[in-house]
Amino acid sequence: MHLLEVKNLNIEFYDTEPATKVVKNVSFSMEEGEVLGIVGESGSGKTQTALSILRLLKDHAGISSGEICFKEKNIADCTEEEMNQIRGREISMIFQEPMTSLNPVLTVGSQIEEALKLHTKDDRKTRKEKVIAMMREVELPNPEELYGKYPHQLSGGMRQRVMIAAALVTEPKLLIADEPTTALDVTIQAQILKLLKKMNEKHRTAILFISHDLGVIRYLCDRVIVMNEGETVETGAITDVFEHPQEDYTKKLLEAIPNRRTSLRRRRDGKKE
Repeated sequence: MHLLEVKNLNIEFYDTEPATKVVKNVSFSMEEGEVLGIVGESGSGKTQTALSILRLLKDHAGISSGEICFKEKNIADCTEEEMNQIRGREISMIFQEPMTSLNPVLTVGSQIEEALKLHTKDDRKTRKEKVIAMMREVELPNPEELYGKYPHQLSGGMRQRVMIAAALVTEPKLLIADEPTTALDVTIQAQILKLLKKMNEKHRTAILFISHDLGVIRYLCDRVIVMNEGETVETGAITDVFEHPQEDYTKKLLEAIPNRRTSLRRRRDGKKE
């Protein structure tokens, strides 16, 4: 049984006449503990594909056909009440810019705790203990002190760790990460990627990682899907796609990486640490 199986997914924007197809017959599956990357340029459909899994598409967008099966249950047929049980409990998501996702008037501790309030019957003391433990696990310094701080008091890298802690505190089976390191500088980006890899290996949390950065995808993922203009161009194991790309579009993306051989070698070496 696949953890996640997307079958012939089509997504349309209905604010044009006729409607605009932004995802066209996309199919893929994921297993427990797997890290799958979706890579493509802006407008390729990768983010819409990810959002559809949690039914978070905007009002003008919708799934026109296809299935999204999570643990053999078709998410497209779920009620909103059923989705609320899945979101944040079975499947969590982190976004590119934490400042737009974190509430500026709530402490970071209370925001990490929110999913536990919604999805568990833990008392307040137990919830706080779990939050502190998860903050420590994502390598936030002095978690007892940070628990009571507000997002604007933290650095960008720390805010992204808060988002990861909030996403993982309920121990979901699947984490969707939509460009979570793009807004960070290179050093912090490397730390966040290493952290995601550690959490994947420790908890066997499957990760669907969305990015336009092939180097990041190579470092983190087991398999990759290359998308262009809403369609799957190429898919396969990381080594196969990077070393023996079959499609011209994939070859062009690889050729566009600055200092490709040097950067990939550096990432590959880092992967062995």
